[in-house]
Parts: sequence; structure tokens; C-alpha cells
Amino acid sequence: MGLRKQSASTGAALAFLLGNPVLNPAVLIFITGVLGWQFMLVRLIVGLALVLGTATLANRLVTDRVDIDVEDAPIEDARKGGLDLFVDWLKLLWWELYTIVPGYFVIVLLLGAARAWFFHPGLTLAGGSLLVLIALAIVGTLFVIPTAGEVPIVQTLMAFGLAAGPAATLLVTLPAISLPTLFIVRSAFPKRVLALAMGAVVVAGLIAGIVVSLIPGFT
Repeated sequence: MGLRKQSASTGAALAFLLGNPVLNPAVLIFITGVLGWQFMLVRLIVGLALVLGTATLANRLVTDRVDIDVEDAPIEDARKGGLDLFVDWLKLLWWELYTIVPGYFVIVLLLGAARAWFFHPGLTLAGGSLLVLIALAIVGTLFVIPTAGEVPIVQTLMAFGLAAGPAATLLVTLPAISLPTLFIVRSAFPKRVLALAMGAVVVAGLIAGIVVSLIPGFT
């Protein structure tokens, strides 16, 4: 949001939005230690293609910079100081709370309730069929998780029989984007760019899952 307010290009801001969770160096090291260097390499290669490819397409899709719609948000004056600056900060904080938090809370609540079913250990999904990969790519794109949260999720599901292909799909899609993320940044990007980002994450997850499924003995 800050990058867009400072007139950063659509592609640059989108690259930061996707690259921050997908290419996080600490998470890549975590993946190497928990799931192995093979999964880390898949995440790194597919993640780079996802971030760079989506950002490039977004810049071509939006030829002119789109001003962020701040609606009726109060604008702070950088020349102010002391109490006035603090009051302006409180106004901005309150505006962000009542415009973002309610919707975020509802989305996270609904997704959290659904996650109890989608990621239940009983769903081993050991087959790794194309339909399973598609379903997991969509689910992984929609759900919200904390930073590096995809690693223990994948590790637990693999312990209950999740195949390597579906695991790779979740490893790419879970951190990249989510419905709450789209809700928060909805005013910073055109709808077609957000649709592009979601579609790109699903496709990237599918590619990762299919490639890993075709590699014999992938661990």
C-alpha cells in the first residue's frame, strides 16, 4: 500500500507483495531444514518465475499508474509536529481499522472454519492426481497463513500420507497470496491485476505439483 501511495509501478508493488512471502530467505532456509533442499529448490525456482512473470504481465496490463483510492482517509501534514501530528496519526489509524479490520476478521473467520476440514490430517490425498492438485492450488491460494506457516502444514500432511506433488503445490500457493490480502490491497491495484495475481499463483502451484509428481523418488 505504501509503495502504491508513493507512485511505484503496478509491477513493482506486485513483485514486492508476492516476493516478500514466497522468496523470504529465512523461510527458504527453514524449508531446507524441515522438508529438504529439493522442496526449497522447487519453491525458489517456481517462486522467481511467479514473481517476475506476474509483475511483468501486470505492467503490460496496466500502461498507466493507477492512483490509490483512499476514499475519505485523512491526510497527515508532514510539517506538523507534537500533539497535532499525534492526532493525525490516530485519525489515520482509526480509518484503517474501521475500513480494513471488519472485513479481514470475517474473511479469516470463515477461512479458518473451512481450514479445519480442508487440512484435516485424515485427508491424506496420497494419490496426487490432477484434480487433487487443482483443488489444492485453489485452496492454497485462498487461505491465509502466518509467515512460514506453510512449512509445518505441509510437514504434518506429508506425515499423514500427502504425496510430494500436492505438497509442492501447497508450498507455493499457501504463502503467496490470500483472500484477506486481496481485501486489504483492493484499493491499491486494479481488479484485473488482482485477478491476474490469483490466477498466476494457482498456475504456479499446479506447475510445481505436476513437475514434482513426475520426478521419480522425489523427497
